[in-house]
Amino acid sequence: MDDRVASSLEVDSCPSGGIWPCPFKGFHCCPDGTAGSKGFTRLVAHIKRLHLSSDDRKGTLREVISTDYDLFVSVGRALRLNGQWLCGACMCIQAVSRGCHHADGIIRFVEIEGDVEDFIVGIPKPFVQREVPLGGIAVDQALLDRVFSLPITTVKSIPHSCRMAFAQALDVALGKVVARPESIEPWVRLLLLPRCTLRVFRPSNRQERRSGNRKSLQCQSIQRSLAAWGSSDGFAELISSLFAQTSGATSCRDELGLGSDSSKVSSNVKQCLRKVADGHFTAAVKVLCSSGVAPFDKNTVKALVAKHPTRPPPTMPVSLLSEPALVVDADSVLSCIKSFPKGTSCGRDGLRAQHILDAFCGEGSAIAGGLLKGISGVVNLCLGGRCPVTLAEFVASAPLTPLLKPDNGIRPIAVGAIWRRLVSKVAMRGVGKEMTKYLGDYQFGVGVPSGAEAILHSANRFLNEFHSDGSLAMLTVDFSNAFNLVDRTALLREVRTRCPSISLWVDFLYGQPARLYVGDEHIWSTTGVQQGDPLGPLLFALVLHPLIHRIRDCCKLLFHAWYLDDGTIIGDAKEVAKALDIIRSEGPCLGLNLNIMKTEVFWPSCNGVKVQDGLFPSGIGRPVLGVKLLGGAVSRDAGFINSLAVKRASCAVELMSCLPRLRDPQCELLLLRSCMGVAKLLFGLRTCQPLYVGEAVSVFDTGLRKAIEDIVVCGGAFFGDLQWRLASLPTRYGGLGLCSAEEVSTYAFVASRAQSWSLQDHILRECAIEGLDSDYRCAMDQLRLHIPEFDLSGFSNKDTAPPKAQHALASALFSGVVQCMGMKFDLSPRQKAVFDCLRAPRSQDFLTVIPIEGLGQHMSGLEYRTILKYRLMIPLFPPDEPCPICRKACLDSFGEHAVHCKELPGFKYRHDLVRDVLYDVLKRAGISAKKEAPVNFLTDPLEGRSTLRPADILVFGWAGGKHACLDLTGVSPLVGLRENGFVAGQAALKAESAKVGKHEKACLENQHVFIPFAFDTFGFLAPKAVEFLNRVKRVVHSNSSSAKTQNFIFSRIGFAIQKGVAAQLVARLPATIL
Repeated sequence: MDDRVASSLEVDSCPSGGIWPCPFKGFHCCPDGTAGSKGFTRLVAHIKRLHLSSDDRKGTLREVISTDYDLFVSVGRALRLNGQWLCGACMCIQAVSRGCHHADGIIRFVEIEGDVEDFIVGIPKPFVQREVPLGGIAVDQALLDRVFSLPITTVKSIPHSCRMAFAQALDVALGKVVARPESIEPWVRLLLLPRCTLRVFRPSNRQERRSGNRKSLQCQSIQRSLAAWGSSDGFAELISSLFAQTSGATSCRDELGLGSDSSKVSSNVKQCLRKVADGHFTAAVKVLCSSGVAPFDKNTVKALVAKHPTRPPPTMPVSLLSEPALVVDADSVLSCIKSFPKGTSCGRDGLRAQHILDAFCGEGSAIAGGLLKGISGVVNLCLGGRCPVTLAEFVASAPLTPLLKPDNGIRPIAVGAIWRRLVSKVAMRGVGKEMTKYLGDYQFGVGVPSGAEAILHSANRFLNEFHSDGSLAMLTVDFSNAFNLVDRTALLREVRTRCPSISLWVDFLYGQPARLYVGDEHIWSTTGVQQGDPLGPLLFALVLHPLIHRIRDCCKLLFHAWYLDDGTIIGDAKEVAKALDIIRSEGPCLGLNLNIMKTEVFWPSCNGVKVQDGLFPSGIGRPVLGVKLLGGAVSRDAGFINSLAVKRASCAVELMSCLPRLRDPQCELLLLRSCMGVAKLLFGLRTCQPLYVGEAVSVFDTGLRKAIEDIVVCGGAFFGDLQWRLASLPTRYGGLGLCSAEEVSTYAFVASRAQSWSLQDHILRECAIEGLDSDYRCAMDQLRLHIPEFDLSGFSNKDTAPPKAQHALASALFSGVVQCMGMKFDLSPRQKAVFDCLRAPRSQDFLTVIPIEGLGQHMSGLEYRTILKYRLMIPLFPPDEPCPICRKACLDSFGEHAVHCKELPGFKYRHDLVRDVLYDVLKRAGISAKKEAPVNFLTDPLEGRSTLRPADILVFGWAGGKHACLDLTGVSPLVGLRENGFVAGQAALKAESAKVGKHEKACLENQHVFIPFAFDTFGFLAPKAVEFLNRVKRVVHSNSSSAKTQNFIFSRIGFAIQKGVAAQLVARLPATIL
C-alpha cells in the first residue's frame, strides 16, 4: 500500500459526525475493538488516557508501530485528520502547531509532503511487508489471486464430527480480523479458510470411491486440514497442497460442464436432480431446460466482455457522510444468515451459508454465541468501510457461468461470495423500509408486494376508462442491458445522498473493479450492479429516481409507474414525447441507454397527433392492438390477450415435456407442483380477465394432465377423470396439489385485483379513477357462478377485501368441489373411504419430502408410481391372482391384501421402517433413546410373561424424569370396510386405545410412561403420536440454527409410512414389471 492508496483511503473513510475509529483498537482491551463500536468523539484524549498511559504501553506501541506498516499508516492517518503529531522519542501526542520539549532540546513537527509519515516523528516508516509464515508464502492479495484462480470446490455441508473444529478455526480467524481490521493478512486468512479446510476429497482408487469409505475419508481430510490450519507451519502446507492438488484435478472447463451435446443432456439431468435434492426447484428447472454452458473460447469471452464493458473507475463522492455507518446487532445478522436458501452456492472463496449454519452446531452450543459475535463484528467492519480497499476486487468477485440461450446467445450467471451477500442483506434490511418510502411514489419494484400486478391492473383500468381519448399515448420504456451498464459514479453519489449509512460498504463494492471468474481466467466488472447482489435492485432504483423526478417536474402525465427498468408512461401524446426526449437525452449519463427497437408507443384511438413526423423517433414500436407489459397484456382486444396467454401456456407445456428426462417420478412431481405447473401461468391468470384466457387454459390443462399421467402410469391404463380430479386438488383436500388452470383462473384475477387495490389507487392518483371497472365486475359475476354460497360482498370495496383473498377464494371453490365428488363420480364405498383417508390430517405430508438418500427420503421410480396408483385408486394387480409371497390368498386389484399380508415384506417390515426413521429423528434431535430396548414388563396381560417383548423405542427421562416406552402400531383403515359409517382415522384411534389398555398399566407399575404411536397406511397419526412428534419438533426447533425446521419431522414419518406400503405392493407385482 503506497501513500496514494492511503490518501484515497483517508478520503473514502473520513469519519462523520465527529466519531473517530481508534487505530489501537487491538491493544489494551480498547472499547473500539468490540463489535458494534462506532469509535470516539475525542480520539486523541482516548489514546492518551488508555494507550499512552504508562511507559510500558508506550514502549509496546513504539515497537509495533515501527514494525507494522498497516498500523503505521493507520496511526499517521488518524493524527493527520485530527491535526496532531506523534513524537517517537517520548510517545507523546502534540498539536501540529506545538513542539515536544525534551531535556536535550525541542522536537518540532515539519510537514514535508503531507504524507502520513510526516505526522510520526522519530519512528521510521517500516517496509511494506506482510506476515510471512513458515514456507515463504506471503499472505496478501497476490496469494488470494493465485488461490481464487484454482478450480477447487468445497463440501456442501460440514460433517458433524468436523463442525466444532471448523467453528473454532472460524472464530479465531474472525477474532483476528476484528482485532486488526487495517491489516490485510487476517482478512486474507479468513477468505482462504474454507478453501484450505473444506475441500472435497478426491478418491484416487476404486476402494476410496466406495460410498462409506469416501465419507470417512472426507471427514479425515477435513480434520487433518483443520489440525494443520491451527499449527505454526500448517498454513503454508495447506496452501502448497492446494496448488499440488490442482495439477491432477479437474479443470475449470470440465467443472462448467463443457463437452459434447449428449454429455450436456446427461449433465443437465444430474445437476437438476442435485438441485432438487437441495430444494432449489426453480434452479433445477432452469438447469433441466438449459442449452448447456457455452464453449470456453474467444467468442464466449468476447460476448461476456460485451455484456460487462470496461469503464474508467467511478468518481468517488467527496461529500462527508451525513450520518454514521449502519451498525447491526447479532440477531439481525443471524436472521440474514438463516434467510439464505438451503443449498445456496458459494463464491470464489468456497464459503457456503450452510457452512456458517453448520459451524453454529446448534444455537445453544458453547461456540455459537462467540462465533455469532465474531461474524457480527466482521459485518459491522464491512459496513463501516474498514475492510482494506485492496481486497475489494476479491470480496466483490463472483464466478461467472456463461449459459447458452436457445438462440445461441450468452446468459451470464454470477454467484457472489457469501460474505458480500450477507453484508448486503444486512444493509438492505437496515435501509429497505426507508428507501421504499422514498421510491414509493413512482417505483414499485423494491420492497413493494404485488408491485408488478398493481401496475398491470392500473394500466388496464386506465385504458378501459380513457380508451376513446385519441389525444393520449402510452409509452413502455426499455433500456439496453440496464443493470450491467448503470453508471457507478451516479450510483455512489445517490447512495451517499439518500442512504449514507451504507455508503461506505457500497463504495467498497463498486468504487473499484471486481473480478468475474470464467474458468481459471477472469474479466473485470467496472460498471453496473452485480447480478445476485441483494442491494442490486435498490441501487439501480436510486440511480433511476432522479430521472423519474426530472420527468415528473417537466411533464404533465396522468400515469407514471416503474418496475425496476420497465417504465410505463401515459398522458397527452406531446407530454409523453417530451418524457421520451428526457430519457433519451439525460439517461445515457446515468448509464441508462434507451433501446428504441423495444420501446413502444400505443393507444387504441388516435386524433392524428401521435403519427406526426418527428414527435416520436422513427424506429419506435407502434403496436395497434396492445402492448406486452411485465409479462402481461395491456389491451382491450380479446385476440391480442388470448394470443399472448396461449403463447405463455404453450411455453409452459413445452417445459413440462422435459420432465420425463429425469426418469424419477418423485422429483418430477415435486417440480411439476412447485414451479412447472400452474405456477408458470399464475401471473398471467392473476392479471388477465378470465373471459379472455379460455383457450390458453385449455392448452395448459391438456399438457398438465398428460404430464401427471406420465408420472403416475407412464403410458399405462386406468388414468381417468377421477384420477385427474384427485390429482388436481390441493394437497389439503386429498390431491397431489396440481391445480388446473381452469379452476385457478376463476378466482386468481379477482384475488389479485382485491389484494393490490390500494396500490392501484395510488398509481392512478393523477387521473381520479375509482370504484369497480367493467373487467372486475365481469370477473366477479363469473366467480359467483362457481362459488354461489360464498359471500363476495367484501370484494366490492378495497377497505373490506380480505388480506389473503386468493386463499379464501380457493378454499371456497375446492370445498365445493369436494362436497360434490360423491355425486359427480358415483364413488363406491371403497373409493369414498380412500378419499376420506386422503383428506385426513397429515396424510399428504409425504408429497413435500425432498429426495435425500442419506435420510431414506427417496423411493425408486417403481415404488413411487405404485404408491401414487394405490392412493389414486388405480388397479395394481390382476384380480383373483394368488399372492406370490404368502401363496395363501388371492390378490385384489387395488392391493389391499398386499397391505395386510404378514409375509415379508409385510406390515412388520413397514413397522420396522417407521421405527427406524423415528429413532433417527430422535437421535438427530439430541433426544436420548434406545431402539428395541429390553424392559422386561411389556407383554400381553392375557398371556403372561411368556410373551415379553422389548420396547420399540425407549426414550430416557421423557416425562417427569421417567423413561417412556414408545410402541408403534400400523393399521389399514380399510379392513372390514362396510357400506356406511366409515370414519377416516378411526382404525388408528382404536389401535391406540388397544395399545394403552394392553401396556399402560404395566409401564406405570414399573415407573415408566407408555406412549402408543399409532398410524394408518394412508399416513394418519393418532393423537398421542401427534402430541409426541410436536414435542420433538419443539426440541429440534429450539436447538436448530435454521428457521425451516417446522414440518420435516411429520414429513419424514409420513414418507416412511408410504415407503413401507410401497415396498409391500411392489414385492407382489408381476415379475415382468420388476
